[in-house]
Amino acid sequence: MQRSHRIRSLLLICLTITGTASAQGVQFFKGSWSQLQETARKEGKPIFVDVYTDWCPPCRQMDKEVFPSKETGDKYNPLFLNYRLNAEKGEGVEIAAKYAVKAYPTYLYLDPDGSLLHRAVGFFPVTDMIAQADKALGSQGGENTIGFLEKEFKSGRRDTAFLRNYIRRMTALGLDNNTVMNAYMEVLPVSTLATSGELLFLGENIFNARSNALVFLMAHYTALSASQKKQLANRLYARALYSAAATAWKEGRPVELRQILAYAEILEADLPAQLQASVYRWRLQYFGLVKDVTKLKETGYHMIGRMMDISQDSLRAEDARQYDQVMQPYRNGALDSTKIVSFEEEKKYFINQYSRKISTSLFEVATVFASTLEPGDAALADALKWAERAKGIVTPNPNLENLVRKLQGLVKMVP
Repeated sequence: MQRSHRIRSLLLICLTITGTASAQGVQFFKGSWSQLQETARKEGKPIFVDVYTDWCPPCRQMDKEVFPSKETGDKYNPLFLNYRLNAEKGEGVEIAAKYAVKAYPTYLYLDPDGSLLHRAVGFFPVTDMIAQADKALGSQGGENTIGFLEKEFKSGRRDTAFLRNYIRRMTALGLDNNTVMNAYMEVLPVSTLATSGELLFLGENIFNARSNALVFLMAHYTALSASQKKQLANRLYARALYSAAATAWKEGRPVELRQILAYAEILEADLPAQLQASVYRWRLQYFGLVKDVTKLKETGYHMIGRMMDISQDSLRAEDARQYDQVMQPYRNGALDSTKIVSFEEEKKYFINQYSRKISTSLFEVATVFASTLEPGDAALADALKWAERAKGIVTPNPNLENLVRKLQGLVKMVP
């Protein structure tokens, strides 16, 4: 009898310990997205969504260090229905697209109806993750929530002050505002939209390259002051044009890519040098796509410039300078390397970043020449030299080896 009582006592202790352990950290809802939404509406509880991918290092660090923490669980479990969503599998693909998720991990804080309250991106230690929850909860209720604004818009409200507020709120949360932006443009006369103040508003809130506002802004770009152009150019290219160019090239849509390039060329003079180089890379890809050999060569030779004249000693010296520049804030304590996932691995990337930049540029131009020019074209001999130099700058890899062999064959062929 005593033995039986002792066993029951031990089992009770084990169950108590297990129950306590399972309550540690963030508890994630088990079920489908529709079941999550139904539960949230019934309970009137906001939703926290951890949007992740299998390959994302910061996502893994959050899983290891932050979500299992008692402090994080004590904050999130009573206040949210917590949910994990793989952005690249199942229904996660569509849901991530709906909320315009573009980086991982992304944390979405939604009201019980699924409207976005707050968004955060990247790794956060426990204290910062708790602070994000407070920010989200502070965004609930009132007339500035996406849920309220959306209902007002659907009911037909179209005064300019309301639309401007709605557009700004969507921009702040990273949501697609094209529909609301189009409505705003319909309300105002062209003479008003074409003023520098309105153009600046449009430019600060354009969501992507398929926006009517982008077409209008590009047509009236010269109306902006020099400082306004500088203010907008970087954002427009990085936010709207770059990803659109990548998609158009990947999907083989040259007409769309040509239009994107036309917009990029309007902005080009106001872009920093790094983004100007990016515009040239898209030109190279476009001329290769449409087989415009003359302009392809012109662009390619411009991109190569004097790269072949840079000595190995100069490459290494610039590598060292840039590495020291990157590391300085960590050495003097201005930045904390312990807060960066895989910092030691990332350091390796910065050791020879300048050499890799030069090698990559040589490789890119040589690759497009090899895939576009006719066998025996004199420019292929130059492309071969570029590929061989690229191979000599960095540790050889299969792509460089294959490119060199391909070009060697093309140079020898008689047209």
